[in-house]
Amino acid sequence: MLPVTFLVALLLAFGIDPPRGGIPASDIGFRVLETIGGIGLIAVCSLGLGIWVTARVSTDRQSASRVRRRYLLATRLLALLSLIVYGWIIHSVGWSRVVQANWGFDGLGVLGDAMVFLPFLVIQGLIWCGQFFAEQALEIRIHAGSGGRLGRYLILRSRQTLGLLMPVVLTFVVRRDLLRPLWPGWDASPMAEPMEIVLLGSMILIAAPIFIRIAWPTRSLPDGSLRRRLERVARRAGFRFTDVLIWDTGGCVLNACVTGILPGFRYVLLTDALLESMSPVEVAAVFGHEIGHIAHRHLLSFGFFFAGSLALLSLIGDGLDRAFLWAGPLVLVPDWMGPEVVDLARESVVLAILGVYFWFVFGYLSRRFERQADVFGSRVVSCEAGDCPPHLDPDREPWDPSDARAGLPLCRGGLRTFAQALAIVAQFNGIDFDRPSWRHGSIAYRIRFLEQLEREPGGERRFEREVLGLRILLAIVMVSAIGAAAWRQFI
Repeated sequence: MLPVTFLVALLLAFGIDPPRGGIPASDIGFRVLETIGGIGLIAVCSLGLGIWVTARVSTDRQSASRVRRRYLLATRLLALLSLIVYGWIIHSVGWSRVVQANWGFDGLGVLGDAMVFLPFLVIQGLIWCGQFFAEQALEIRIHAGSGGRLGRYLILRSRQTLGLLMPVVLTFVVRRDLLRPLWPGWDASPMAEPMEIVLLGSMILIAAPIFIRIAWPTRSLPDGSLRRRLERVARRAGFRFTDVLIWDTGGCVLNACVTGILPGFRYVLLTDALLESMSPVEVAAVFGHEIGHIAHRHLLSFGFFFAGSLALLSLIGDGLDRAFLWAGPLVLVPDWMGPEVVDLARESVVLAILGVYFWFVFGYLSRRFERQADVFGSRVVSCEAGDCPPHLDPDREPWDPSDARAGLPLCRGGLRTFAQALAIVAQFNGIDFDRPSWRHGSIAYRIRFLEQLEREPGGERRFEREVLGLRILLAIVMVSAIGAAAWRQFI
């Protein structure tokens, strides 16, 4: 998943146009000091959080679980504070105006954009410093005696973020710094923006494995019993891929992911900590979960959802424009504020609607898809024993080639195996079992869902019908929104 805080920061920096023109020369020094002061506030809060966690854990080991919960809550609040401070730096202090107009970075393309975004990068680095000390004390990602170092931790977090953020940055750079100068009249076409989004989005989805290989330290999973097991799982599921990669994190991260939409250019990544912490059958279950996202075409569904959502939000934006045009004369705005206040108010409303929409709609859809992938992960390690347990490992060695069936029925042993894998992920990463997750749901909820399927033999079919109905409803709404937006462009 893309780092949400970085996406919001990009929107604050480049999605809402600040007032044009430079800052008076006599005010530049003060504006720079204000920027440093905002960054300093984040530094104090972040390092203070790390010191507080370290002190609490060292004085009372019994309170570690409670401290962990408070720490995770504090990290969310710190992320929110960082966005507020950065928004203030951009739109109140006027950092982008100082950089572009006063210091002459306007027109320098990526370099100018990097200078505008620099305060947030510094803020994020300071937050990671505080998290390093806190997570070292709580043994989250960095385990006692592992020799964790701050520099290695910062490099790892930077590479993880860079690998996910590079496609978004590339889209922005190509659109603004290449397409616009080459075709100045392109923006006048009503189909320009939708076509750009579709083309650049498709290019990014195809090239995503390149970004991951560049940004994340990986190596091929060596030949052995585990690799042969995963290859058998892939054959049974009809899943084609280029390679299974070990994602080297120094034992700091327990996770897995799949990247690439083309079967001949697709990688499955398993972290070193995952391979060290789980049994081969549990690794296969996690591997099956990642396959499930591809088998159920979740990535394509998300792409269609985002395309339709952009159309829907454009219609909402038009409605807001009419509302502000109607209400403008009724609102008394002081002369010194100017039209920027109305523009800022409109952008704020759009941003609020965008946040609420994606929080509820995208979050619900993502959680349904995660449950569907959980079922798939359970299925690939399920057996045909009617009275399971005892569970018969479908990928035992030696392996009979006749076992390469298209699929296996869901069994109790498969469900329990995947539930155990979820528990290991939570324990290693210091995640509270009951902690809600916007995109995935809590670990406790996911395990209860699997236990419910174990008790109710027909529960899986009912759940799959519900997801199918959700996707049909989504298709109707998104197609209608895209059609309405396209019709509006040509009337």
